[in-house]
Amino acid sequence: MGTPVRHFTATAADGREYTVRIERDFRYDPYRDFVVCAHCDWSPSLLTTRRIDDMAAEHLASAHGAGGGLSQREDEGFRKARLIVLPVVAVLLITLFVWLGNS
Repeated sequence: MGTPVRHFTATAADGREYTVRIERDFRYDPYRDFVVCAHCDWSPSLLTTRRIDDMAAEHLASAHGAGGGLSQREDEGFRKARLIVLPVVAVLLITLFVWLGNS
C-alpha cells in the first residue's frame, strides 16, 4: 500500500513476535495512514474515530494472542529521511528569505 512509518510488535505466549505496520501513501494524501498486519490479511477501514494504536494492539491480542510486550517504533528509513529532508528544507527557506530580503 505505502511506505511503512511505524511498527507495532507484540509477543505471544509461545514467544513468537507479531507485527502490525502503519503505512503511509505519499502519492495521494500525505496524512492518510493504513494499518496492515504482517501475518494475515487484516487491513481495516480507517473511517473510524478509534486511534490506530488501539486498533493495532487489539488486533495483535485478539487475532494472534500476542498481548504481551506491546512496543512501537518508527521505521528506520522514514526516520532517516526526515532527519535529512527537514534540515535541507530549513536551509533552503532561510536562503530564500535572505535573498528576497536583499532584493
